[in-house]
Amino acid sequence: MNLTRRDLIALAALPAFSACATLPEHTGPLGWAAVGKTTGGAGARPEHVLDVRDRAGLDAALRLGDVPKIIRIHGLIDLGPAGAEAFRDPAFDVDAFDRAFDPATWGRDDPKGPLEDARRRSAKRQADAITVRLPSNTTLIGAAPGAGFQHGSIVLNKVSNVVIRDLSFSDAYDHFPAWEPRDNGHGEWNSAYDPLSLTGAERVWVDHCHFDDGKRLDHLEPVRLGRRVQHHDGLLDITLASDLVTVSWCRFRDHDKTMLIGGSDSHVGDDGKLRVTLHHNHFHACKERTPRVRFGRVHMACNLYSADRAEDFGYSLGVGFQSRVVAESNAWELPVGVGPDQLVRRLKGTALTDRGGNRLNGRPVVLSGPGLSPDVGWRPEEVYDTAALRPTDPNRLVEQIRTGAGPRRA
Repeated sequence: MNLTRRDLIALAALPAFSACATLPEHTGPLGWAAVGKTTGGAGARPEHVLDVRDRAGLDAALRLGDVPKIIRIHGLIDLGPAGAEAFRDPAFDVDAFDRAFDPATWGRDDPKGPLEDARRRSAKRQADAITVRLPSNTTLIGAAPGAGFQHGSIVLNKVSNVVIRDLSFSDAYDHFPAWEPRDNGHGEWNSAYDPLSLTGAERVWVDHCHFDDGKRLDHLEPVRLGRRVQHHDGLLDITLASDLVTVSWCRFRDHDKTMLIGGSDSHVGDDGKLRVTLHHNHFHACKERTPRVRFGRVHMACNLYSADRAEDFGYSLGVGFQSRVVAESNAWELPVGVGPDQLVRRLKGTALTDRGGNRLNGRPVVLSGPGLSPDVGWRPEEVYDTAALRPTDPNRLVEQIRTGAGPRRA
């Protein structure tokens, strides 16, 4: 492969998909990731442009460490092909676990003892096998239709300058979810993996990707200990002081708790971080947390939210503790019975800037409500160029996102 430096830069930051001729193309991210000058593996040496077709090739590529690299994924890589029995500790038995920790006899104390220890060992075996950690200065890009990952978790932990584009992420299935008997007062099953997780990551651009739970949807799972089992966590979580992130032209489908920006009210180190731009993403049948924000300065522009059934929609924007969200030119296409008061949920937050141009089923809608001040303490245009984020034709925005979100095809 004989590539010039110009070729390598083009591979690392391909032009963003344009759904129609009136939308400009860009050679890099917009929003907060642009402020961070996010370039990923741009400038990689020719020998550090790698074509990967399986897990072994991926692991070999990641051993390059933090040197600039471009990893081109060909096909769908299964990060956890063996299934539950490959990870299950011999001492772990699901039925015995449920009998032991039935709230009617065990109560609301946390599980403990040999069965919980065996569950934890099983969970650790799975985590060790299916978690992939990306290093800094990486472009991870789909090089063929259907390229991506399933049954595992890609983690960006305390790294910087990463670009992820044109990939699918599906079914990060936790075979051994934790039972937390006091969660929500009645207990909940909680899983551990997101298909893509940012923890303490900086300067990240996620563009034209697809996220879903595959065919194993949580609402089809059985009820155990009085609650339906949850085998999936979020789809894309941005937590633990991650910063300078743009998520653009991505598609999120058929999920419950979709995206956290800020993981806890107690994470005071998040203050001043979690600067995130979400633009031109499509959230379909995503029940809530699209996103749920704590602390962060988040700009939501030109996103589409849709559902076919009212029961598939809870809320879109969670205004959490000390969040500073600016929302403009977003569109909701929702069934009868879902009203404007369901679009935003106040979760200890006190401020939301509604810039106008937001629409519900084609009609203008006001997002701010009682208890929310419009003063969030920052204005996107004072930080980065916002002109390219605004729709040139609001009447075509929904069509453009439906057509353009998700991995691009050659």
